[in-house]
Amino acid sequence: MSTKSPRPAVLWVHPRSCSTAFERVMMERGDLKILHEPFGYVYYVHEARTEVPFFYVDPNHPTACPDVRDMILNTDPSAEGKTRTYFKDMPFHCFDHIMKDEDFIRSVDHTFLVRDPAKGIVSHYAINNSVTRQEIGYDAQSRLFDRILEVTGKAPAVVDADDFQADTEGVVAAYCQYLGLSFDEKCLTWQPGMVKEWEAWKEWHAEAARSSGIRPPTSNEKQMKVIKEHPHLQEYYDYHLPFYQKLIKHKLTRESASAVFAAAHTTSS
Repeated sequence: MSTKSPRPAVLWVHPRSCSTAFERVMMERGDLKILHEPFGYVYYVHEARTEVPFFYVDPNHPTACPDVRDMILNTDPSAEGKTRTYFKDMPFHCFDHIMKDEDFIRSVDHTFLVRDPAKGIVSHYAINNSVTRQEIGYDAQSRLFDRILEVTGKAPAVVDADDFQADTEGVVAAYCQYLGLSFDEKCLTWQPGMVKEWEAWKEWHAEAARSSGIRPPTSNEKQMKVIKEHPHLQEYYDYHLPFYQKLIKHKLTRESASAVFAAAHTTSS
């Protein structure tokens, strides 16, 4: 008799948050079926909210939100010898839909990743100088976090990108514990190269494709200089900073992993 796979896990991110590097770590485990930003097809293709450079649309990928949702929930990881479905995506891609979809919220294990807004905004602007305030993404992250807490009664784990870069082993070990996954330090390094999951966004992930591990964090001094030189980026920064500050209060640490895991996986009697 077959054993039902654990429910999908998601990493909710904002653009340029070191999320592709984090996803690469999870890929290297080898036991997860990875879906890369599936809701991006809702925002940029089906609803055509705005144009985005360097997006090579897969014509076979579902584009309507209900179809993407069903693809995620109905994916059978065991068909590829995997044990669990894992995807990363951005709340603004599907915000209006997911906020109303309590069944989906209850059907997925939620985690978040946030990065210093100066770093995220400037990195985004460097590849897409037409980036909108909505595409910066921290506000949708924060509001979805609140909605998940409201629906489930549990605060999701939040990963700090700087912590991830500074103590990769500790943060990934804590994250794996939170999701009930084993941890193997071998997943922290890999052979450079583009992976098939990134082909639709290959220019966006060129740096990650050249990597073989996680680099230490740097200060945000250079990025803050760029922010101050561009008034609209300063406006983006000022708007999104409070949402980042709210989320970072919930960040996952190695020391807190056991308590967070217990709180997230306790079922009411």
